Amino acid sequence: MSQNDRTQLIPDPQQPSRHAAGVQSPRPIAPSHGQQRDAANASQRPNQQRQQRQQRQQHQANGNAPKQPPTHARGDRGPARKSAGNNKSGKKTTLFVVLGLIVIVYIVGVVAFSQVAYPNTIIAGVDVSFSNASSAATKVNSAWKHYKLTVTGDDFSWTYQPESNEPIVDGEAAAKEIISHNEAFVWPVRLVESLSGKTKTTATSNEVDLDQDVDLSMLSDTFDQKKFEKDLGAAIDEFNEGRSGTFEANSSYDEQAGKFTVEKARSNEKLNREHVIKYAELELASLAETVDLSKLGNDAYEPLNGTLTDDQIQAACNAANNFLGVNVTLKLNGEDAGKVDGSSVLQWISFADPANPTLDTSQISSWAAELANGFNTVGSTRWWTRADGKQCAVEGGDFGWSIDSSSLAKQVEDAINNKQTGEIEIKYSQKADTFTAKGEPDWKAYVDVDLSEQHARYYDENGNIVWEANFISGKPGEDATPEGVWQINSNDGGSTLIGAKDPETGKPKYESPVSYWMPFEGNMIGFHDATWQNDKSFDNAESYKWCGSHGCINLRLADAKALHDCIKVGLCVVVHS
Repeated sequence: MSQNDRTQLIPDPQQPSRHAAGVQSPRPIAPSHGQQRDAANASQRPNQQRQQRQQRQQHQANGNAPKQPPTHARGDRGPARKSAGNNKSGKKTTLFVVLGLIVIVYIVGVVAFSQVAYPNTIIAGVDVSFSNASSAATKVNSAWKHYKLTVTGDDFSWTYQPESNEPIVDGEAAAKEIISHNEAFVWPVRLVESLSGKTKTTATSNEVDLDQDVDLSMLSDTFDQKKFEKDLGAAIDEFNEGRSGTFEANSSYDEQAGKFTVEKARSNEKLNREHVIKYAELELASLAETVDLSKLGNDAYEPLNGTLTDDQIQAACNAANNFLGVNVTLKLNGEDAGKVDGSSVLQWISFADPANPTLDTSQISSWAAELANGFNTVGSTRWWTRADGKQCAVEGGDFGWSIDSSSLAKQVEDAINNKQTGEIEIKYSQKADTFTAKGEPDWKAYVDVDLSEQHARYYDENGNIVWEANFISGKPGEDATPEGVWQINSNDGGSTLIGAKDPETGKPKYESPVSYWMPFEGNMIGFHDATWQNDKSFDNAESYKWCGSHGCINLRLADAKALHDCIKVGLCVVVHS
């Protein structure tokens, strides 16, 4: 159809149209040139629209939706922003993904560690990390000889190592037992713990339950339980031999600390044989490699005396320490004669009642008597070398030191109770010229009476002879002059010497006036002038045998006067052979 033909189809607005009522529309007016162009374009639009629809359908069929140009509402000044809801949705998605991965990893870990051992798991000395029961059993059974169990605590140490050629470890049973304790549902925690150190074969607690039964199911029939207990028991018995198991002063005093301590007291405890063996078997049952007795605490030892607790021991130590404050130096005539301090008081503390220590005064008295005996020189033997070189010895007499041991014990007891410090002058009932070691001469100036020479010498403190003379001593027998170390008791000049009474007459056997009387054994024996003796007899060393005195030292009158003039009361007189 030509354009003219299509034009004819356009109704004429000036012609009436034909309707059903028979009225015709007005005939259309012919279009202008512009109208004709618009009409031509209008006639082409259906074709273009149809082509565009076909192109859209083809793009949709190929999966490429047509790009729509952005539309802007009137007044929009920029591109549209993404909504906050889209951001939240994205974050939730990421969170769910992460949680999902964690759950997957956790489940995988639960499954894995319900079947394999954790890292650093040791069975009988064999590393079975990440091994299942079968693999672990193979490793353990092939290397069982490496296993050993060491029991240690305090100064005790004992090691058990199988001697049999057959394995004592049931590798399969041990591996299953270990893996059964894995606690797979908390594997992240257990994994961290295992990576931080060696993992024990079974889960244990810091406290040891000695009431539980020993399960040795992981050990084979080769294990000799009786021999294990016998050997460990023998080691415990040997360890206990050096310990009394009682709370004693000597074992409770710490020399470095200078006092009684609970720690030192407990060093005397004995190991509890039954508890140690039971604990060792519990650890052996889990194939542990060490048994630390410190984990048993007080259960590892038998209580001291069977009754004392740590609190009671501490109270006893405190009470005992109250006796240790004394620190005194004993003096005898200004010379050091001993020391009393905490270390010496130890032997005098009694723990008859362990919780209430007391001071044992009987032990102090025994100590004081022994010390006094060491100081007492009265009647003891002395050895010395005379100034002229003669070596002499004598025993007896009443000169020297005499210490009252009961007074000394009281002095020391008071010093302990008062925690006294400083010096204590030992009380004595008699003193010598000087304090020396027992057996040595404790005199300074003295008169040496040599009975074998029948000659006497007065030596000053420097060994110089002040006076000397021959004498006649007592007649041998009952009237012999007594040997010993004596001292001048008086020097008053003249006196009358009266002998014992004659039983027949009732009168003294003799009455002899003398000008100089210087007694040294009481008032019975002494130096005096004897004018009745023949002068020549004084020069004969044997004359005492027939004209000897009744025990006194007879002197010529001049010699007696000279001695009287140079001596004083208290001067030491040594009579010896």
